[in-house]
Amino acid sequence: MEPKTKTESETFYRFQLVQGEINSERKLDKTKTVGMAYMKEGQSTITMRLWTFVEDRFYLLKNKTDSTKYLVMTRELNKSPNPRSKYFWNIVGSGQSDTHAGVIRLEFDLFDKPIYMNLFPEHSATGSALPDPVELESAA
Repeated sequence: MEPKTKTESETFYRFQLVQGEINSERKLDKTKTVGMAYMKEGQSTITMRLWTFVEDRFYLLKNKTDSTKYLVMTRELNKSPNPRSKYFWNIVGSGQSDTHAGVIRLEFDLFDKPIYMNLFPEHSATGSALPDPVELESAA
């Protein structure tokens, strides 16, 4: 069996991050797009980029005991000489899925307004070989 090429083995899914309101019919009325999120096929961590903080990455991780809840996190490289783990993870918010509206409501600790992430990837980006969000840094 031949090893897969990078394009074959790294499929990414893209999700919109938006602001808006859930209406009386429990559907999201989107007011504006504020970023994008990416998930690598086979992974559970979602990488989020907010256009307000272009240089920063946020990570969305499912709660281990409740699949409708999420943690919004940042990470920083552990610079200790003999680190036990590669990163320090910081909780900066939380999320709750709303399957009826088709979104995850994200509450960041320092923002007054929620940000919503679509539960389903964009049709134009589904299964495409998007660049790894971390690799986007080195390309810029």
